[in-house]
Amino acid sequence: MKASARRYRKGTTARKSYAVGAAVAAVLLASTACGPGVADGSAKEASTDEPVAKAAQGARGVPSRFAVLTWNICGAIKDCPSDRKPKKKIDEIVKVVRSDPGYAVIMMQEACKSIHSDELADQLGDGWVVRHRTATKVGTREKVRCPASGNKDAGVAVAMKKLPGSKFVTGSDGKPGWNLTFSSTRGLEHAHGDSDQSMSNHATQGAACLQDKGNRLLACTSHFVHNDVAKYKEIQKASVKDLHRTTKDWQNGGYRTIVGGDFNIDVEGKRIKPLYAGNFEADSNDKCNTTGPRPRGPVGCRHVFGDKVDYVFFSDRGWKLRGGGVRYNGSTKKLSDHWMLTATVRPS
Repeated sequence: MKASARRYRKGTTARKSYAVGAAVAAVLLASTACGPGVADGSAKEASTDEPVAKAAQGARGVPSRFAVLTWNICGAIKDCPSDRKPKKKIDEIVKVVRSDPGYAVIMMQEACKSIHSDELADQLGDGWVVRHRTATKVGTREKVRCPASGNKDAGVAVAMKKLPGSKFVTGSDGKPGWNLTFSSTRGLEHAHGDSDQSMSNHATQGAACLQDKGNRLLACTSHFVHNDVAKYKEIQKASVKDLHRTTKDWQNGGYRTIVGGDFNIDVEGKRIKPLYAGNFEADSNDKCNTTGPRPRGPVGCRHVFGDKVDYVFFSDRGWKLRGGGVRYNGSTKKLSDHWMLTATVRPS
């Protein structure tokens, strides 16, 4: 772990810092999704602008209703829906966020900085901060190119609302947030994810993070490798290990954590299970698909497995789930091959 990463932990009571990681997916950014959901894409709860809850000392700005969304926008590979209309994807996110004042965290995967993350920052305005991490192709130092713009800036992004008392920690680039790498993937990655090519000593997987020191909040998003990458199971397992270790470390430091994204791991897979230790997932009860066809029949998708690869995890300590599920909204599916996954919690 770089020395600069350790500086982000100063001023907290946690014992040490771990490499969380920055935007991931590298070579061939994947697509899949899942979730329980509301047929018309509306929130499961009524939207209410509730007063700030004094949930914990040092976190007076955390609202009593806290909403999160994650979405693989399918904006960084060829032949994505509406890949030549990047603004429409961001318009869809902002429309959802503006419909509910409770939204405080947004996560995007397969996003390009110049045409997606920067656009999100512009539309959200001064009341939010946005952190983008450009992905590096598996086992290399080569940044991932965005087909729609031609720029080498494809990756993931996380946004957080400025709450009362917010104090965002800046990275080595002087901007809010920071990028860390999952060090446990080192030694597992073939160059470009191809088993025919040599193994490298690069660790490319990770997450983009925002740290609100004032309210003791940490939000990170990641995009794990997909099953076309050599040793993908081992790399995913290592990524889960580092992400879980990071959440535990920050939680021990008194932080409420929110981590999520496109993990490319089926909900039934054993590789995802370590993240449930000390955390709960937004859609644990239904486990609906986030990439496949919209479920038919009664609301509730416990019988639908195989296509849930998108997750939002909250720390057990500090949060209580109010509702969560996949937004089965037709306009969303026209813009990506993933559905949005949303959740609301309250501080405890």
